[in-house]
Amino acid sequence: MMNAPFFNASASIIALVARFRDRRYKGKEPSTLPYVLPGVGSALSLIRNPHGFFNSIVQKVDNGEPIRMRLGNVHAYLIHGTRNVQQVFRCSKELTFEEFALRVAQKVKRLPAKDAALVAKDISGSSRLPLTETREADRIWRKFHEIYESHLIGANAVSALTELFIDTMIDELSTVATQGPIEIGIDEFMKHHMFRASTIALAGRKVFDIDPNFADVFWDYDEDFMSLLYGIPKFLCRKGSNARDKCLETVKGYLDQGWQNLDWRACREQNPDWEPNFGSKLVREREVAMEKYGIGLDGRASFQMGLIWSINSNAIPMTSWIIIEILRRPEISKRIQEEVATVYDKNTKQVDIVALKKLPLLNSVYFECLRLRSSVFVVRKLRNSIELDGYTLKEGNLVLAPSYLAHNAPEVWSSSTHPPEEFWPERFIKKGNSGISAGNYFPYGGGAAMCPGRNYAKQEILSAVVLFFARFEIEPLRFVGRDGKTSDRGPEVGNEARGVARVDRDLLVRLRRV
Repeated sequence: MMNAPFFNASASIIALVARFRDRRYKGKEPSTLPYVLPGVGSALSLIRNPHGFFNSIVQKVDNGEPIRMRLGNVHAYLIHGTRNVQQVFRCSKELTFEEFALRVAQKVKRLPAKDAALVAKDISGSSRLPLTETREADRIWRKFHEIYESHLIGANAVSALTELFIDTMIDELSTVATQGPIEIGIDEFMKHHMFRASTIALAGRKVFDIDPNFADVFWDYDEDFMSLLYGIPKFLCRKGSNARDKCLETVKGYLDQGWQNLDWRACREQNPDWEPNFGSKLVREREVAMEKYGIGLDGRASFQMGLIWSINSNAIPMTSWIIIEILRRPEISKRIQEEVATVYDKNTKQVDIVALKKLPLLNSVYFECLRLRSSVFVVRKLRNSIELDGYTLKEGNLVLAPSYLAHNAPEVWSSSTHPPEEFWPERFIKKGNSGISAGNYFPYGGGAAMCPGRNYAKQEILSAVVLFFARFEIEPLRFVGRDGKTSDRGPEVGNEARGVARVDRDLLVRLRRV
């Protein structure tokens, strides 16, 4: 009967509330959430049911105070409440993300130990001013950030990459339903066609030349991503582990061929946005920076596969969620079709990116899907102690801010007719920006380490939605499970806290070319 201590420790939490009253505003650490297993702490509760775990805490301790938790061999502070989350984001100089990113690369992307040790030497952070005295040539995290600033954040660079994606997506869609109508699931469709278009725009076609089934292997890897992250034994996630290894071999082969085949002198002179060996300038510049830093081919494959995963693992399921939420509401679907017609040119077959970002209903659906169909942990490590809400958060520990609590806060998201847990497509039209801040809406994280690809992700997702509605006549048929059998319900988020939730029930549709 382990569930009772983990999920229903009401008496312990009441005792915790009493201790809070004694500690607040005395400069002490927050009280520790009671746990049962030494050396484990609250880790199993967090892993098994993160949303239920968070709800069980805040229902008893609802005043927004930070809470100290033991997670295995580390301590973390659970941060919630708009004011506290905002303050954490403002303390970016005292928080680091790089160590966590490196551990993820080792656990999930099989970064070799020698390359991990090399990268770990850089403790200067990614900001312009180094956290420690470090030669500029030794600042690999800063170099990564500069490359992201150049190719994922700036408006012109983002538009250029979006146009590459649109062109490749149009090519992909031109191969669909050429012999008549087809029946296919929305998520199944996007995981194949959008993945190919997105990956080609980012990294070129070579990965698909090496492995034509790269998309299928990638999604097998993604399915077990969290199991790999949590260190689940290989025999329990063998499919994902093997898929990860196969993806790495494919990316390694593509990079090796790129170094051999690219005319580097001509490339330096012409500096193209995209070329067939490495794909986008983003990938090419990362590859050059890592090679110059001394990271080996296996290590570079790990980091570049991580980039492919970062671009696709959230954007593609989010696109599926948006389309499904639109199609399950006929009146909303009709209005979206009308908006799409204003930004898609049937003659040139191009999307007006500037106008796309201003479509009121489509953007509202996008923001609402980010609010309710994704759940992220913002995880940072304290490099120095800070004061928060009258408590001391000590250096060396983690801070953890879950978007789930912020995105379901009644004081922010309730309306007279639509509770916060309800998906309301027009919420961001009716509400606008009223009461919304970085402390209660952060689907892409926050602070200095906010997701650098957020601007591109938005344009890629919305462009894919527009092209899908513009190029096909879509007839919704029924919901199906992953086994293809008819389901009595649509997709649900469940208890995942890994970014955008996987689509656990697909919407089968009939597609006819327009």
